[in-house]
Amino acid sequence: MKNEKDYFELAELTIGNVLDAQRARRGDKIFLTEVWAGRTWTYAQLDDMSQRIAAGFRNVGVSKGQHVGLMLSNSAEHIATFFALGRIGAVSVPVNTAARGDLLHYYFDYSDVEVIVVDEELAPRLADVLPRLSRVRHVVVVGADGRSADLSRLGMQVTTSDLSAIAAAQSRSANQPVDAVRCSDLLMLAFTSGTTGPSKGIMVSHAAALTYGTSAAYAHRYVESDIFYICLPLFHNNALLASMGSALICGGSVALSKRFSVSKFMGEIRASHATVTNLLGAMSSFLWSQPETRADLDHNLRLASMAPVPVFAEAFEKRFGLKAMTNYGLSDFANVTAFVAGSPTDKLGSIGKPRRDFEVRIVDDDDFECTRGQVGEIVVRSKEPWRAASGYYKMPEQTLAAHRNQWFHTGDRGLQDDEDYVWFVDRKKDCIRRRGENISAFEVEKAIMSHPAVANAAVFPVRTPEGDEEVGAAVVLREGAALDQRRLVDHCARNMTYFMVPRYIEFVQSLPVTENQKVEKFRLKQQMEADLEAVWDREKMGVVLER
Repeated sequence: MKNEKDYFELAELTIGNVLDAQRARRGDKIFLTEVWAGRTWTYAQLDDMSQRIAAGFRNVGVSKGQHVGLMLSNSAEHIATFFALGRIGAVSVPVNTAARGDLLHYYFDYSDVEVIVVDEELAPRLADVLPRLSRVRHVVVVGADGRSADLSRLGMQVTTSDLSAIAAAQSRSANQPVDAVRCSDLLMLAFTSGTTGPSKGIMVSHAAALTYGTSAAYAHRYVESDIFYICLPLFHNNALLASMGSALICGGSVALSKRFSVSKFMGEIRASHATVTNLLGAMSSFLWSQPETRADLDHNLRLASMAPVPVFAEAFEKRFGLKAMTNYGLSDFANVTAFVAGSPTDKLGSIGKPRRDFEVRIVDDDDFECTRGQVGEIVVRSKEPWRAASGYYKMPEQTLAAHRNQWFHTGDRGLQDDEDYVWFVDRKKDCIRRRGENISAFEVEKAIMSHPAVANAAVFPVRTPEGDEEVGAAVVLREGAALDQRRLVDHCARNMTYFMVPRYIEFVQSLPVTENQKVEKFRLKQQMEADLEAVWDREKMGVVLER
C-alpha cells in the first residue's frame, strides 16, 4: 500500500485536485455503478458530468462560498452534484431525505442556503417550507429516471431548473475555475443527529472531508482493485466521505445501492463483486440473524467495517469468510482510530489504534489524562491543520466547549490498554445511574446479545414513578428462537454484576432505527415509560439476584 503522501499532499486535498489527478491516472476505469439500474460511469464520465453541472450552477448564480442545500437520495447525480459544488468552492448542505416540515425548514434556514437541489419525488415537501425560506432564490430539481421534472408545484417565489437540462447545455470548457479553491475552504455543512438538542451544522473543509479517505486507505491498505459497496445514505459522512471518499482516494470503484435491505444485501454484494463494505449500527445483527446458508461464502468481500463491533464478530468472520475491521470517529470531528485486519484476535472488539493523522487520549472529568486501563472520556485532536472539522456553524460557544483545552471532547467513554488499543465503553449520555452505580448500556447490551436466542438488543435508562433510574431492555429474538424474560435475566446474572441486570424487559419485533441504522433509544425509552405497569418487571416477578 502506498503511503498516503504518494497520493496527495495536504495542501492538494481539494475535490477539484483529486478528481483531476484520478482522471489523469485512470480515466477509463469504472468508478461508479448504480446496482439497481446497472448504470455505470468511468472516472472521466463522472468528472465530465460534474463539470457540466458546475458550469450550469455558475450560470444560475452559484459562486464560491455560497451554501447549496442537497435533498437527494443515493444516485450518480447526487455524487456528481457534490463534486460540482466542490469544484466551484460552493458549500454543500446535505440533509436527511426523511426530513419534512419544521425540521426541514430549520436545516435550510439555519444553514443559510440560497439554492436547493432536490429529487423530484421530494419536491412537494420542499414546496411546503419554501415560503418561509426567504434566502432561497433558485431550486434545481433532479428528474426521476431522467424525465423532465414537474416544477410548477414549487410555486412562483423562486426560479427553478432541471439538473439534466442545465448540465446538458454546458461543456467542460465552460467550467474553468473562477476562484481558486484551497484545502482549508469550507466544502460542506454536515448535520449532527440532534439527539441532545437542535442539530448542529458541522463545518468540514475540503482537506477534512478527503482525509476520511486518505487515512482510511492508509490504515486498511485499500487498493485500486477494491470495490466499495455503499447502501447507507449519501447525506451522511459514513457513506459520502468514509466509503465513497476512500474509493476515490485509492482509485477503487463504488457499487451504490439505494438503501440497506437485509433481504437484498448479499445478492447485491455478489452481483457487484464488492470487496469492502460498511456495516453500521444494527446492520450486522440483521445479517447475523438471517438463516445460515451455503451461499454465505459465495462473494468477494474481504473486509467489513463493523461499528459497533458485535459480540459475535469472530463467528461472523468465519460464517461469511471475511475479516472484520472497525473505525471510530464522529461527524463532529473525523474518523480517528482504526482496528485493522490482521490485528491480534484478542483485540477484536476494540476500536483499534489511533490513525496516523490523529492523537487520542483518555481523560477524567478535569481533563487530566487517565492511567492505562482506567475509564474516562475519549478526547482527540489532529496532528496537522484542516484534517478535522472546524467547529459548529454559527455556534461559537458550543464549538469552544467541545474543543476545550485544545482537545475535542467526544462525549464517549473508553479506555486504552498497554498495547495502545482503545476500547469503547459507552456514551456519557448512555451511562445509567442506578442507586449510586454507573452502568454502561453498551456492556449490558453485549451481555444480552451473547445469548444465542437474541438477535439484537437496546438498553436504556427508565425513569420509575419513584424518580429513580432503572435498567430497561428491548430485545429482538432470532427467527424461530424461544426465550422468556426469566431465562434472559438468569443469563444476564451469570454474565454481569448484579446491579447491571435489567429490571424491565420487553421482547419486540424490531428496534426503531435511523436511516443510518442507529437505534433510536429515546423512542424505546418513551414507549416503555408511557406504560410501565404493562412491562415485565423483574422486581414485581419476585426475582432475587445473588450479590
